[in-house]
This record gives sequence, structure tokens and C-alpha cells, in this order.
Amino acid sequence: MKRAHFASVLLSLAVSLGLPAARAEALSVLVTNDDGIDAPGIAAVVAALAENPEVELHIIAPAMNQSGTGDRITEGPLVVEPSQTSNGFSGFAVEGFPADTVLWGVLQELDVRPDLIVSGINTGQNVAELVNISGTVGAALTAARFGIPAFAVSQGLSAQISFDEAAEYTADLVEEFRTNGSFRRMLEPLRGTPSAHVLNINFPTCNTGSLRGVRAVRLGRAARVVGYDELSSDTWQAVLERTPIGSNDCNSTLQDPRTDLEAMNNGFASVTPLGADLTDEGLIPRIRRLVEQPGVGGISSCLAGGDLFDAEGRIPVGTCGVRLPQR
Repeated sequence: MKRAHFASVLLSLAVSLGLPAARAEALSVLVTNDDGIDAPGIAAVVAALAENPEVELHIIAPAMNQSGTGDRITEGPLVVEPSQTSNGFSGFAVEGFPADTVLWGVLQELDVRPDLIVSGINTGQNVAELVNISGTVGAALTAARFGIPAFAVSQGLSAQISFDEAAEYTADLVEEFRTNGSFRRMLEPLRGTPSAHVLNINFPTCNTGSLRGVRAVRLGRAARVVGYDELSSDTWQAVLERTPIGSNDCNSTLQDPRTDLEAMNNGFASVTPLGADLTDEGLIPRIRRLVEQPGVGGISSCLAGGDLFDAEGRIPVGTCGVRLPQR
């Protein structure tokens, strides 16, 4: 699947939605990964991004493989040295975790924080529960906590891996982010919230057949506890329902995958939006009047004075709307 095809799909989508015209300014992109600066995946995506003259690249990646380190950080001394990717693009190698590369880049190296961070392309899929330990995703989440949107990109494992399709798609999506104001605003922090969003992108590796498309889906689960078997009077064994990770069946006939795991297992690339933390920002104002109790900055701040309670021992709904225990 060639870049021209991806570009035409994105352009058609933008036109059909009535999205605004292209942005003119260049885009600053920091590229990192968790496989290390000399890994083939980062080389592939950097080469694809470098073809766009409107993208200003900054490469800061771990000095060595840091897979499975999530968003861990280095609290002690951090060694950073000039380095380059395997295909000759200059950058910095950080003797630390993927999250360290983002932190050092944003807080120390770059005069202006980047517009976007691309983490990957990882060797191996990061779907379902794997997002919790992935250094690729961890770097992207670290960026999002700075308010910087990020793409975490991974390629499914197989005996022979090509990063070409994932690299081309990522380069096209970066250009869409640069030129499409609506798309960009979707990923930037919402008003009143500090964090941006991550797109977790996973491409299957097709040993037979070919990529069946790209789908926006939710996270799946590879293992579920569905019950317990009694081994003795005080010992129980969890009964697990498992879904294989990485079957990459590109000859599948399934049409509508519901999760990233189902998409990957049936020959689709998956795109899953992730929040930067576990907070449900939208729910806070909706539950405030139901859960807060009198105190500094709470219910007492919305009362100008007088009796807090009505005749039934409740705060009047028209004032703060919180039911408290009877006096």
C-alpha cells in the first residue's frame, strides 16, 4: 500500500468532512523509540518523515534497547551523547529510558517544544495489555502529559518484518496533523485540561495476503479471568480466557474488528486513541455536586452563608445539590 494511496484516502476524508484548508507552517517533530537509536524501525520512520520538507526532525532515542520499561524515568545522572540512526540521520543517544528521551528533549535540548512526538516504529505489536508496559507507548504518554500530541507506532512480530507500510502511513498521518487544523485540535489538550492525546498505531506483519486496511478501535484484552477452579479447601486456580496476540491473519474474512487485538489478528492495522492518565476529566464537574462535602473550596465556597441544611437535613438542590447525612 503506497503513500499516495494513504494520502488520497486522508484527503478524501478531509473533503467529505468539510475540514479546513492546509496549515502553512512547518511542523517540529521529535522522534524516539524504545528499541534504541540504531534499530531498524526508527530508521524507517525517520527516512519517511525526512521526505517532507515541511517537517523539522529531532531524533532523541535510547542508546540501547529499553523494551518493556513503560514510562519509567532515570532519577540519577543521565548520559546523553551525539549519535545517529542506522541509515545516517543525526541525533542523540540517551543512556536511559524512552520517557527520559522525551523529558530531556523537551526540557533541555530543544529551544521550542515540538509540535508532535513520534515514538517507534517498534519491533513487535503494542496492543491490549501490552500498552501498560510498552516503552514505545510510555514515551508517547510522557509527551502527552506535557500537552504534546504523540503517535506510538508498532509493527507486528514475524520472522521477516518490513516497516515500509507503517512508516509511509505514519508520514502521511504526520502531514495530516500538520495541515488539518481539526485533526490537530482533536489531539491537543482540551480547554481546561493539561494533557494531550496519544494515537497508538499497530501494523500487522502479513506472511501471506496483504494489509486489509486501517481501523480506529478501542483497546482489547488478551487475557480475562472468567472464574476459579478449587484446587483444595483454601487454594484456587484462576481460569483464564485468552486471545492470542500477533496471529496476523491477513487472509481473514472478518470485516469489522472491535478492538486493536482483533484488528491485528485479522489483518488490519489499528489506531487507538489513549489518554495521558487515568483521570476522567469530563466526569469531574458532573460528580462534584454529588460527592463533595463542606470545607475550604468545596460546598462551603458556593454558599454565601446561612443554614447549610433544609428541614429534611439536606443541602438545597438549588444551592449546591449535595445530599449529606441527617443531623
